[in-house]
Amino acid sequence: MRKRMIWECISVVLLLNIFFIPFASAQQPIRWKAQSLFGAVELPYKAFSDFCDRVKVATNGRLEIKPYPAGAIVPTYEKLDALKNNIIQGMHTCASNFMAKDPALGIITDLNYGYQEPWEFEAWWLYRGGLDLLNELYKPFGVTAVGITFWGMESFPSKYPIRGVKDYQGRKFRAPQTMTADILAKVGGAVVILPGGEVFSALDKGVVDGADWGTPSMNQRMGFDKVAKYTIYPEYRSLPAAEFAVNTQEWEKLPADIKQILKSAVREFSQDMLARVAIDDLRALREMKTTGVTPISWELSEVEKMRRVAQQVWEEWAKKSPNCRKVVDSNVQWLKELGRIK
Repeated sequence: MRKRMIWECISVVLLLNIFFIPFASAQQPIRWKAQSLFGAVELPYKAFSDFCDRVKVATNGRLEIKPYPAGAIVPTYEKLDALKNNIIQGMHTCASNFMAKDPALGIITDLNYGYQEPWEFEAWWLYRGGLDLLNELYKPFGVTAVGITFWGMESFPSKYPIRGVKDYQGRKFRAPQTMTADILAKVGGAVVILPGGEVFSALDKGVVDGADWGTPSMNQRMGFDKVAKYTIYPEYRSLPAAEFAVNTQEWEKLPADIKQILKSAVREFSQDMLARVAIDDLRALREMKTTGVTPISWELSEVEKMRRVAQQVWEEWAKKSPNCRKVVDSNVQWLKELGRIK
């Protein structure tokens, strides 16, 4: 009798192994589509693809994120709506792409002339309420920002040397319709709003004398070094951040451990991208020097002059909406703590 009971128990265990364990292992992984703000040839997109690969490994295949380059699924400025409507489940983007929906989104990821080192801005995001503030802005759209990333200090290619604030006067510059345009206008520059695809031609034909775009390596890939033989670098105007954001309903479906894995993976993604782009920027600067490009590094006194001009524009933007006021005041408080402003 006892022997029979033992065999019955063994049979039950075997049946469980046969039917239930394969069933559990056969459960389908969670699959997301995520679109980047960078094109497929850009190093930040490659870093984003690597991030997606690491998430799959770290979750033991339970979450698969398929990366797509800029514009592959929807146009860049439509990503927020696509995420809200679950056409995509994730995006690596700058909130400034969606400033038409809320002007605060236009300044939260790049407070021009505010920060001089990536860690300063990252500290605001992680330890001074920046990420919480972005999620407050994204909440009406059903979007959750998981974490923030950086690709480093940008540069400013120009056809003539810009060594200080006065050198902007009477010249024409390509800039997006953001705080950058307002600051350039404040120091006497004329701003021309152009899409990225027209910047090379505009520089080549003299339609503009300089252009806001990306880091030295990004600008080199655009060919700007062939038609603009000067570049401000580091250019303390722009130290942009880009968030990895997801559809909130999809986020809430994730188990707690995968959520934590994603948060940690985004921080690793940021460190990886920042280092890889910095190395590539050094390569690009070396190569550009051999073709006659002169990098210009501003004196700190000139950076501080420009920051004082920028502070006037910050205050103008703060008056655009209550959310803008929150973004500006929060950054200003941290910048005072850092000693960057008084």
